[in-house]
Amino acid sequence: MPVEPWTPRAFGPSGTTVLSTVTDVLRFARLHVEDPSLAVLHAPHAEVRIHGWLDAWCLGWARFDWDGGPVWGWDGVISGQRAILRIVPERRGAVVLLTNGSTGRAMYRSLFADLMEAWFGISVPALRLESSRGAAGDLSRFAGVYAWPDRRWEVTATDTGLVMEGEHTTIEALPVDERAFLVDAHDPDTPTVTFGAFDRSGRPGALYQMLWGLPRV
Repeated sequence: MPVEPWTPRAFGPSGTTVLSTVTDVLRFARLHVEDPSLAVLHAPHAEVRIHGWLDAWCLGWARFDWDGGPVWGWDGVISGQRAILRIVPERRGAVVLLTNGSTGRAMYRSLFADLMEAWFGISVPALRLESSRGAAGDLSRFAGVYAWPDRRWEVTATDTGLVMEGEHTTIEALPVDERAFLVDAHDPDTPTVTFGAFDRSGRPGALYQMLWGLPRV
């Protein structure tokens, strides 16, 4: 049905006001599945693994190293809306989910595991949210300040995990593995944070919340 143009000032003047449908997104996905000249966009440019989000960063796409894959795609995460696109060029297929709600990624996890297996024989790994004491090794190496002009976290180490202090909140983070930490198992978007860009001594140079990386400063 016709809808009023979506023109929030928060997104101007960047032009992030595209209104789309599942059919439109599938048409876009089909172009990337069928046009061989676009395969260059699938090549990884950064082997950045963000727990629960992606396994490598390509040109405009994320790569997911799922059993039976690989799979490419991207996620839309803005206030009140969540969008998921996954393409499987080798199987000439794609799956799209568009939601008008902030719990859309929880729906994605509940649906895509069955859909990808049934249609493409691809296993979507379960999101690991069980903390494991000692999994991250020496916790002191994570301590530091990670910031961008509009966001800042001061991370300190405890005996069992990390404490992250932001402008208006303090979060306890417990290790899941050597890079990921559990912060809220009930948050559909950011149940974990991930550290990356490790130097030779094992100190991380970046803290990832969802898809946003904050460099150590």
